Amino acid sequence: MVNLAPVRLHYAPILLGVAFIATLFMVAESGYKRIHEAGVTISAAEERQALLSRYLRVMLDAESAQRGFLLTENPRYLRSFDPAVRSLDPLLDSLVQKLHTSGLDDDAARVQALRNTAGQKIGEMRASLRLYGEVNREAALQLLDTDIGQKAIKDLRLQLRELWNAESERLVAARTASERDLRTARVLLGTASFLSLVLVILIGALLGRDMRARAKESQELGNRNRELDRTIRQRTAMLFHLSSSLQKVAEREKATLARELHDELGGLLVATKIDVSWLRKRADDGSEAAKLRWERVLRCMDEGLMLKRRIIESLRPTLLDNVGLEAALRWLVDETLRRGGILCEERYPEQMPELSPDARIAVFRAVQECLTNIVKHAKAKAVLLSVTLEDDQMTVVVRDDGVGIDEGRIETPQSHGLLGMRHRIESLDGTLSLRSLGPNVGTECRFTVPIERIRNTGTQ
Repeated sequence: MVNLAPVRLHYAPILLGVAFIATLFMVAESGYKRIHEAGVTISAAEERQALLSRYLRVMLDAESAQRGFLLTENPRYLRSFDPAVRSLDPLLDSLVQKLHTSGLDDDAARVQALRNTAGQKIGEMRASLRLYGEVNREAALQLLDTDIGQKAIKDLRLQLRELWNAESERLVAARTASERDLRTARVLLGTASFLSLVLVILIGALLGRDMRARAKESQELGNRNRELDRTIRQRTAMLFHLSSSLQKVAEREKATLARELHDELGGLLVATKIDVSWLRKRADDGSEAAKLRWERVLRCMDEGLMLKRRIIESLRPTLLDNVGLEAALRWLVDETLRRGGILCEERYPEQMPELSPDARIAVFRAVQECLTNIVKHAKAKAVLLSVTLEDDQMTVVVRDDGVGIDEGRIETPQSHGLLGMRHRIESLDGTLSLRSLGPNVGTECRFTVPIERIRNTGTQ
């Protein structure tokens, strides 16, 4: 008969160690749960503090717009008054919702009281503007000189400060608790790690006789890893195609929106301008004030039409679809570089191939991203834009004489613009390279795409 007592005694320390480690991990998990809850509390408090700061800033913007207009009689100041006032209630609504979500009903009630105080201040500002329009400027300034608005804004600041302090207290309490739990969790995990190391050594000694099973398990693990690699490659390809499809859908939606703006909004603006001109001829009393107002209305209509054109061109350049890539690139250079005082040398082939719509917008957006980065970051004085055709490939080079790019930033996940350029070019089976020519020498962006891949076959 086999004596099992030594075997049981042999495994007893391991079983006790496992139980102790499991207990430590349960305690540590409880601590991490509390840390997570504290993090949620901190994040919510910071969001509410941000809303309080933004609310005060918007209120002060509205007050500045009111006072600036009354003191200078310049209508430019009033442009920001109504948007600021309209955004106050949504900010408080969002704050109240977040307080209710966090179970802070008392503070939510205090926010409602804050709304009443803000209403008094808004009423004072609107009353002064109404006096300006209905009576005269002196009456509005007399209301402005009273302490009604000052008292309201003082009460508002006090209530906001009380709410801010309450959030600060919650932040301090949550951070203190989080740091305490984190220290405890570190001690527990350190102890558990040490015991785990001891157990690994014991278990390794006990399982030294099972090398065949381990070899078999290792082989199975290798097979699983290879299968996982295949799955990852498949998923990566799916994500690449999905991203390409999303880019195409986005560009098509931009084109549709641009057409709708051109057809609908453009027609409305032009018709309105014609009607206003007709009314001016028949309703103008010849006074200087009326003349200024008619000219202001017509100028606003012209600015609206110009804004409409800029929006349409930013959504989908009309030259790109109507004339071609070369004309669109020339327009882009004029809009982006030359208006900013940056010289640009342009080189294009004598005969530009007819590109597919997707290829045209991809190349255009890539060049646009290059030029935008140059204007924002390069501090360049001159730029070279070159498009060449050779060996059944189209090569586009954008080179500047600016400060150069940090090589470490080229492949970082935060470089969304560069990643978007690379994805657009790779979706056309092309390659993109970006390199610094040296500090204060410049940067070169070069991408090459096969002509057969981008040629317009009439099927897209």
